[in-house]
Amino acid sequence: MPKYFMPTMLLSGRNCIKRHPRRLIHGKHCMIVTGRNSAVISGALQDVIDVLEENDVKYDIYNSVTSLTGISEIYALGNTMRENGNDFVIGIGGGTTLDVAKASAVYATNVMEPMEIYNEDYPVRPLKVVCVPTTAGTGSDTTQYVMMSLDDIHKRRSFKSNKCFPYATFLDSRYTMTLPIEVTRHTAVDALCHAVESYLNAQASAFSDTVALETIRLIGSCKDALMSGNITEEDREKLLIAASSGGMAVAHTGLNVVHAMGHQLTCEKEIPHGRANGSMLVEFISWMGKHETMRAVEVMTAFDSDLTSFKKFMDKVVPTPETFTEEDIDLFMKNSIVNTVKDNCPGSFTRDDERQIYMNALVNKKRKYTEW
Repeated sequence: MPKYFMPTMLLSGRNCIKRHPRRLIHGKHCMIVTGRNSAVISGALQDVIDVLEENDVKYDIYNSVTSLTGISEIYALGNTMRENGNDFVIGIGGGTTLDVAKASAVYATNVMEPMEIYNEDYPVRPLKVVCVPTTAGTGSDTTQYVMMSLDDIHKRRSFKSNKCFPYATFLDSRYTMTLPIEVTRHTAVDALCHAVESYLNAQASAFSDTVALETIRLIGSCKDALMSGNITEEDREKLLIAASSGGMAVAHTGLNVVHAMGHQLTCEKEIPHGRANGSMLVEFISWMGKHETMRAVEVMTAFDSDLTSFKKFMDKVVPTPETFTEEDIDLFMKNSIVNTVKDNCPGSFTRDDERQIYMNALVNKKRKYTEW
């Protein structure tokens, strides 16, 4: 039976944190989880602190999150929160920071060994988490998924629980205005991948389709700005909304081939997440055109493009200048994704398909596309 469940409250617009303090505050002692720079530079941290202080809410700040933050550090943070008596969490930052906030909220209320978090069945509900994204791409602020490094950036593993949906998310595009153009492009493409993978998915429904297509349209309306680098605040707002709605789509369907294959490039070659996923996207849509032709066409229509023009867009926004060999492809396929995606990928996805997508995306980069 088609269903849709997304319990996160979304509040958006300029100064939404200060306009909705009751949705930000969920106790008397908050732990603010941030990275080292973006929360300060964007102004988001100061806005949060202002509201907490105006309402006499005690707070601690953990500002050490980086791309290398692993499960042991997150586990220790959760224990610290329990010892401090923190009763809610505010995550300010990109996807890694928001995931750290979500995972530490589980550890704060449940006495367990670090890896037991992957059992996804917690006796005690995690602390309430409020998300304030400062990037526009990850979708962590609207999903039940959490990705963590297992104390090794090359070993990452996700878990999911409906108890890990954030309680509320504040979307203020002002916090993304200071993002470098490269980060803006990478995160926008990551959000686009979420939406496309949700729409071209065996678990898709009328509910998820509506959200996924609108996400694709929103990002498509910003494609010229993303290519030129001249991104206005209006573009930033569209991209921020699209990032959250893309998360809403995959919260229902799960991810697909693109993220599973892109993950290998990040692990083995340290290619940034959004760019790694983007390098797979055109070939995935092309492959899907053979199995779900009309839905692949609908993706391109929503983006207001054709496959050839879409390839030019991706080459401009997330280029893959690296040279790859067949030996690299063998390395990526060492941990084949076929079993991982078989439930979500329409059609019969085989190892031969996996290899062909890698080869076309990374080796045969100048091939021409046949439109459907």
